[in-house]
Amino acid sequence: MPKLHVRVLPTRLPAALAREAVISKGRYAVIAGGMVAGDASTAASFLFDTGRLRTVPLGSMHVAVHDTAGAAAGSVPLVIGGGNAVEQSDVQALAGNEWHVIGHLPQARSDLVAATVGGRTIVLGGYNGFRVAEPDILASRDGRSWSTIGTLPVPVRYAASTVADGDIWLFGGERGGVMQREIQRVDPATGGATVVGRLPAPIGHAVAMTIGDRVLLAGGRAGAGTATDRMWWFDPASHRVAPAGRLPMALTDSAVVHDGHRFFLIGGESPELSARIIEITAG
Repeated sequence: MPKLHVRVLPTRLPAALAREAVISKGRYAVIAGGMVAGDASTAASFLFDTGRLRTVPLGSMHVAVHDTAGAAAGSVPLVIGGGNAVEQSDVQALAGNEWHVIGHLPQARSDLVAATVGGRTIVLGGYNGFRVAEPDILASRDGRSWSTIGTLPVPVRYAASTVADGDIWLFGGERGGVMQREIQRVDPATGGATVVGRLPAPIGHAVAMTIGDRVLLAGGRAGAGTATDRMWWFDPASHRVAPAGRLPMALTDSAVVHDGHRFFLIGGESPELSARIIEITAG
């Protein structure tokens, strides 16, 4: 397995932030929404330049959200759903420096994850304000119209997710306030979803990233009030999980930005809201 290099960058975010949406595109990433001081949702957005390690302000979204998800419809960044005083269904798109509400999910949903694969954006998991966790897997090509293409065998919110080998992988998550262990694989073409394994311990509110032919799972919560600094390797071919070291600090509810060979954990809770950026490289 590749050797990991983990460091806290001197660059900081404009403000402490967690539970935000990110959309990576080459050396740049759009970062939008999230939770800020006072347990408030923000409508702010900015561009993160992974080459120069600096941020540039963008326009404000129409709806302030946290516990949201980011994806792209072609080259258009999308912020999908999220929470505020109540769960939201809005799909907000960035055009130039301005955000527009271009559509709505079939139901309001926060605590969700999203990925764009094969020209479609897939939304998984989350909370709609009523169910313990939302089972429906949604798909859209433009962010405007959505269809249900499958159901999760284990509905969860606050799962870690990544795309590897053409599939979407979900790791752990939370259900009824209890952290989960299941590893779920979703075929984005058919919506078929299966449980393929289990983590060594329950984890939710973590992040996942595909590095080479493996997935790195980092941070998260082992319990309702217990953050962890542990990292794990997952092999999509064998479904095996192995220790991968530790983060510089326990960290939950951060977001992942990547530029092809470097990964950045943006903000999060540790346990207070954080403005830190952690860089992870392998090799």
